[in-house]
Amino acid sequence: MRHWLPAAFVASVIAAHAAGPGEAWERAVQAKGGRERLHAVHSLAIYLTPAPVNLAGPPTTWLCVFPDRYFEFERVPGRRSSALVVDAATGRAAMDATGMPRSTGHITGGERDRLILNQLVFLLETAWLQPRPVDVRHNVLTVEAGDRSFRLYLDRANLPERIVAVPFPGEKRKLRYDYRLQHYRAFDGIQLPVRVVWIGGLFEFTWDADYDVNAKYNPKFFDRTPDLANGPEPWRK
Repeated sequence: MRHWLPAAFVASVIAAHAAGPGEAWERAVQAKGGRERLHAVHSLAIYLTPAPVNLAGPPTTWLCVFPDRYFEFERVPGRRSSALVVDAATGRAAMDATGMPRSTGHITGGERDRLILNQLVFLLETAWLQPRPVDVRHNVLTVEAGDRSFRLYLDRANLPERIVAVPFPGEKRKLRYDYRLQHYRAFDGIQLPVRVVWIGGLFEFTWDADYDVNAKYNPKFFDRTPDLANGPEPWRK
């Protein structure tokens, strides 16, 4: 018995084969909302709530201030809330627990990777990060961003449904960064996933996501260690 595929799907597959990596990247950027909108984003608040699944992630809030700062607040049931402030411009990373600083030191490799991931995973391209497309095979587009290569698995709408970091030679955790992105919705004209799955080593977390594009924040926020008594959004104080 013959199985016929929809003509539109066949056409999209043929187009993907014919296009080079640069063309595939341009289609993905356009699908996200277009370069003009993406480059106009200077900050992004990301609200992650546990999805109704077995491997739900803990309630987490991020404030990403591009290109080199971010704040992460995590509330784990049965444990104290924790926060991390990263400012790559000063090379400073500070952690906080219930309002009391635990440590202040230099930015780690993982924290520096996060600065790239915040832009690539959620926006693809920003005014400060323009990944270089280097290869495309079927629906898998390989780009270089920072000092890493990433594979982007594009869906029929040219939106990334999975982003995986290509491991460095000898890197122990082969899938150090693996994101599954689902159920896109427009926020200020930018397509963002409202279901986010992060897989790292033995861990897998699934969240439902909400966003605030160009979130307003206190410009002095990154000059101090946050007081968690102000809740999961202390950047507004």
